[in-house]
Amino acid sequence: MRTHRSNEKLTAAATELADWFTDIVRLWSSVYFDWSTSAAHRDAAILEILSRNAKMILEAPLDSHGNLYKPLTLALTASCLRHGVAPTAKHWLAALQNVLEVRSRVASADAQQFALPFSTAASLFKDLFCEALVHAGVTDRPTILVEENRRASLGLALNWGLRFLLAYALEIRPARSRGRGTRDLRWVHSLIGAQPT
Repeated sequence: MRTHRSNEKLTAAATELADWFTDIVRLWSSVYFDWSTSAAHRDAAILEILSRNAKMILEAPLDSHGNLYKPLTLALTASCLRHGVAPTAKHWLAALQNVLEVRSRVASADAQQFALPFSTAASLFKDLFCEALVHAGVTDRPTILVEENRRASLGLALNWGLRFLLAYALEIRPARSRGRGTRDLRWVHSLIGAQPT
């Protein structure tokens, strides 16, 4: 019974996350991409925003204040538009389950006895996200992959990026939300932070 209730909570959270991210994609698209009537200009803008924010994330340290929130949502939005996909509640549910599982494993890992300290779940997912962005050829670092494999790497980056976003939200100590109804990282944290691990 408890597991069933937990699954229902996770599914409900995933549905809210999908709606939230759809609104973020709509917001960033209206600001950066939808003003051009030229498909070529729009594609160039998407690649520019993706590249600029991917490089920022690659170079920035993992912080506890939410400084990566804006570049991360921009990079994810541009990745979705470039790849032609929109994460559904099903994708968010898989990401949420994966993040909670990894957090649990990291917390219980007895790595200290081997002098192999683990990082946090957010840092693990950030590393995977950044590596996939490099292989996708959207940073200033070289990639050896051909175009078809770069596209697959961008899809993988989106996969890791969703997980990084969730793990990051769980690990930061953001300032208070800007006001009632603000759906920011603090909101994500409150939505998924009470989930059982």
